[in-house]
Amino acid sequence: MSKKVLMLAAKANMIQQFNHRNIKILQNLGYEVHIATNMVDFGSMSADENERFKIWISDNNVIPHQVDFERRMGTLKGNIRSIRQLRKIFKTNDFSFIHVHSPLGSILGRFVAKQFKVPAVYTAHGFHFFKGGPKSGWIFFYPLEWLFSFFTDTLITINDEDYYLAKRHMHSKNIVQIHGIGIDVNRAWRVTQEEKSIARRQVRRELDIPEDAFLISSVGELSDRKNHRVVLEALKMLSLENRQRTYYIIAGIGNNADMLQALANSFNFSEHFKLLGYRSDVHNINYASDLSIFPSLREGLGIAGLDSVIDGTYLLGTNKGGVSDYLKENVNGQLFDPLNYHELQILLEHCLETSPTINKTSVGFLREFDVLVVDLIMKRVYQSI
Repeated sequence: MSKKVLMLAAKANMIQQFNHRNIKILQNLGYEVHIATNMVDFGSMSADENERFKIWISDNNVIPHQVDFERRMGTLKGNIRSIRQLRKIFKTNDFSFIHVHSPLGSILGRFVAKQFKVPAVYTAHGFHFFKGGPKSGWIFFYPLEWLFSFFTDTLITINDEDYYLAKRHMHSKNIVQIHGIGIDVNRAWRVTQEEKSIARRQVRRELDIPEDAFLISSVGELSDRKNHRVVLEALKMLSLENRQRTYYIIAGIGNNADMLQALANSFNFSEHFKLLGYRSDVHNINYASDLSIFPSLREGLGIAGLDSVIDGTYLLGTNKGGVSDYLKENVNGQLFDPLNYHELQILLEHCLETSPTINKTSVGFLREFDVLVVDLIMKRVYQSI
């Protein structure tokens, strides 16, 4: 009988976006991989992407379990229902260990795993409490993470700040740091300037953006946390001359689309502002852009920001969370307070004036984010259980 392992997250997008390779690593180690997640209310990906994920699950012999996890931290009634569903899964499967993700999924998953004496690996995709963060995160999430660290065999953090905090305050048997989910840095750096230029022209032609326009892009869910509003507020403060040569595009879906469009309309920027929806060609969007902005209010690492700098696009990134792990001031970008649109306005004016670029020879440190480095650490974690 093959060994079994359970991959668990509240929403399917967390597994789809961050765990394809982890699943393959586990299978290569001889595990029968099960996943428990909500594939009905599937999170921040498109319905088409969710369907493709279901096909991938079937094609790769992964065994899915629907658990009706609710949004955010859920309700008492909903969480009790999810615990019952998880207990049923555990009763019918003898798991060697579980790997949990997301605040709600990790807490309920570790709670049930403890009852069945199953070891737990937990990847914290950015603690909800951090330096300069809201007090509510420290009041609510810190005690939860501290308590459930006693139920955690291996805690995996994805940025420097979380790692040092975990080493000081959490009680997991093992604490490990990985640099995100892993990016194919070597492949990205093999893309030629000619290939980037072709992609730049194609994307701009598709979106009806002039070749000589200054194009700013953001990638991420259209939500309050991703905070795209601050970019529009900063653009609003630019001179009319600068606004007329600037375009801003966002690749992502979410509930704030109408609000963002209305804000752009309010200062006559609507013809230069485009919501692209879900896109699978993020790298081409980076190549087409003169500047990338990652304005999130809280970010564990920020894969979209990391993609942009590895693709060679200068980045203005939030100073809240792990972006500073890969953004070095005046080397491949600049950090800013995501609540301060005046600070962002000044940075935008400077970028419009200087058109900053990334010198590839100065960003060798980004190799630590390479997929091979991350996968080797994950393999060692799984082998140690």
